Amino acid sequence: MYVINRSAAIIRPKQPFADWANSLEDEENKYSIKDFSSDCTVILLTEIDSDEHADAIVKNLYKNIFEVELLGWTTDENEWPRNRKYEMFLEWFEVEYHSIVIDPFVDDIEKEPYDY
Repeated sequence: MYVINRSAAIIRPKQPFADWANSLEDEENKYSIKDFSSDCTVILLTEIDSDEHADAIVKNLYKNIFEVELLGWTTDENEWPRNRKYEMFLEWFEVEYHSIVIDPFVDDIEKEPYDY
């Protein structure tokens, strides 16, 4: 196993995000907050030494993270909430930090641009 020089942030939707996403769905296709929390986005961060350090990194990335989460439900930006400030991001998402990331595999990690 290998410890890599990254930390991680789990982006877990909260009820306001679930309410927004459900507003885009038919009545038969509504999801619970548990559904939203079962397979969350994980963002790799540089190595962090405190939650404050991690907060500063995520604050710099929140716009991109927010857009990735919204794009998971609709590519129509007219459907997206307006005035997506950092405070709104924190109202819509719980961010959980992890300082140690372990890669148990020998093969290289492949990277490709995320086109959104």
